[in-house]
Amino acid sequence: MKLTKSMIPFLGLTALIALACGANGPKPPERGFFVEDQETQSRAPANMVLTCKGEVGLVLDAANEGVRTTTDVFGTGPGGGEGGEFDPAPVLSIPEVFLDEGECLDAHLSVIVGSAQTYGVAPLALFQVTLTPVGGGPRHMVGHYETPYGIPSPAVALEAETDVDMLAANFFQRVGSEEHDVPPGVYRVDVWWAGAPPGVPGGAIGAAFVLKLYLRD
Repeated sequence: MKLTKSMIPFLGLTALIALACGANGPKPPERGFFVEDQETQSRAPANMVLTCKGEVGLVLDAANEGVRTTTDVFGTGPGGGEGGEFDPAPVLSIPEVFLDEGECLDAHLSVIVGSAQTYGVAPLALFQVTLTPVGGGPRHMVGHYETPYGIPSPAVALEAETDVDMLAANFFQRVGSEEHDVPPGVYRVDVWWAGAPPGVPGGAIGAAFVLKLYLRD
């Protein structure tokens, strides 16, 4: 086909329309935090209620009141925590907790989390609290969502709206031989974190990290 001068304005208009449609047309749906697979559903059915009882006999605290940042993003495999999706350096740690048969460990985590709008970080901050035995790998405590964004690296999450918001999360862990228990032993307790969702750079920013442990027997 021969291109004439009279056709050039028409072709230019067509290209502009195509670009406009591409910019404003439907976008593929974003992958959400809640994604379950068959393995997760079979491991923790919706009607399963886990319990933990006992009187508090020991309280342990750890805190970092300073402002901390991480550039790591969940879903990129930084290497930290169970599943390897968190900053490899724990933001808080309690090096030795002795757990005996029949005991229950409670954990409470609080953090002031900064927003993407004010601090240029990723929209969400994800956290994980784990128990790591001597010579073993980290295992998350009860209270996390198992597969954020379809990735088996359990987490809790917070999205700060404009400046900062407060994360407050509770976890527990029974000591015994049942499916969701951990065996008796000496454990290190770690708090891991990362920015999210996958594919969005920026990491996370936070301050006033507090981990409180209650040991019940």
